[in-house]
Formats: sequence, C-alpha cells, structure tokens
Amino acid sequence: ASFDGGWIDLTKGWGEATACWSKGESTACFRTEAEMDRTMNARSNGPTPLASCSSSLRLYRSTGFAGGVLNLTTQNTYINLSAYGFDNDTSSYRVGACAAAFYDGANGGAPLYPGATGAGASASSMAAGWDNRISSVYIT
Repeated sequence: ASFDGGWIDLTKGWGEATACWSKGESTACFRTEAEMDRTMNARSNGPTPLASCSSSLRLYRSTGFAGGVLNLTTQNTYINLSAYGFDNDTSSYRVGACAAAFYDGANGGAPLYPGATGAGASASSMAAGWDNRISSVYIT
C-alpha cells in the first residue's frame, strides 16, 4: 500500500498508518482517518467504477469505531482481510450504501456473521462471540 510517499506491506504491519483505503486495484494508507477522508473526498469528484460501491464499508480495530480503520469499496468479490493485515481484527463497523456479508473464514468460509450488515448498518461492537473473528467480507 502507498503510505507517506513510500510503500508498506500491510501483511507485515501498518507502521504509523492508522487508516487504509482500498478500491481493489490499489490501496492507500494514511496517518489518520480524517486525512483518509479528506483524500477520498478530493478524489471522488469523478465517476465511480462499476465494481466499486458509492460509499464504503469501514472495519475498525477497536469498539466504538476507534483504532485502525480499513475502508473497502470493491463489490461482488470475496475480500480476504489477511491481505490487509486485518484478519481477525474487526471490533466495530459501518456499512456504506452497499450491503455486506462478513465471514469467519477466508473466501467466504462459514459461518456467516449474524449481526446487521445491510446498507447503512453499523455496530459499535460485534455480536456476541464475534469480536476479532472476521476473515473475509463480500460487498453487494
């Protein structure tokens, strides 16, 4: 992922980054969620790719929408969180304009997360027994 003029391998750690934004073919990381939001808003003036949701799925490392945040938009494919160093690391979330499904295993491996993940859903903590358990997501 690009970060601060260089590159970081998210599978080996995020270093000083606390927010990463992936649209599938590229990933960019930032020091803060506010910096990520400013950059995303500046870039969103053009057309949205067909394989990308108009607003993102945000996964947070801590409860209460705190800690590191992974911002995803790619639709209609399983997204393995291990590729972003975020496997088994979700404690809260915000679903954007497109519904999502969360899975315990890679590539949509069962079981399916039982909490609300429809468009616009959010949870400041995961359903009982699901803290730090999500390994893959699917955005529809």
